[in-house]
Amino acid sequence: MKKLLISLLLINTACQNDTQQASHQPQTYFDLKGFIETQITTLKKTDPIVRKEVIVNEESETLVTPNIDWAKELELFIQADLNKPAYTQSYFTDTLSANTVSYRLRQDERLPVQFLEIIRDEQNRPAKIKATLLEKNYLFESEKILTLESKNGRLSSYQIEGFQQLFIGDPKPFKISTLVQ
Repeated sequence: MKKLLISLLLINTACQNDTQQASHQPQTYFDLKGFIETQITTLKKTDPIVRKEVIVNEESETLVTPNIDWAKELELFIQADLNKPAYTQSYFTDTLSANTVSYRLRQDERLPVQFLEIIRDEQNRPAKIKATLLEKNYLFESEKILTLESKNGRLSSYQIEGFQQLFIGDPKPFKISTLVQ
């Protein structure tokens, strides 16, 4: 389990961005950061039992625990927030239905968040969030596909899958599936 968690930590920290923004910054896109921070606060208060499966290079570990550092656990979802000053004109917004909106990175832009989709429930709360993060430079390439589901406004599950490849070596695929009870 230690090997998997160390590998996962490397995958998570290799591509971290500065997620700080001024509180007075207007919200151009869906406030993913605000939604996730609200979920973190709620989850810290309720300490739900979590079933987490981590697969790195086809090696699998499963953990069932109420002891989760939610801020670290959901950091990639905060990184997928589009309301950063540099992102203001970088995305096309598509309203796919009354409950679904997606944001696609403009072709001439080079930002890590490639795609974000928000599907809302009947009460206009996010029911499903999907995002794709891609980073590529001369040292490594990394892709992460994030999926989060909530029921009645409360996080119920999420999945992070993708790969990381250093300039020397093969791609290292990973998948994290978490069920919040």
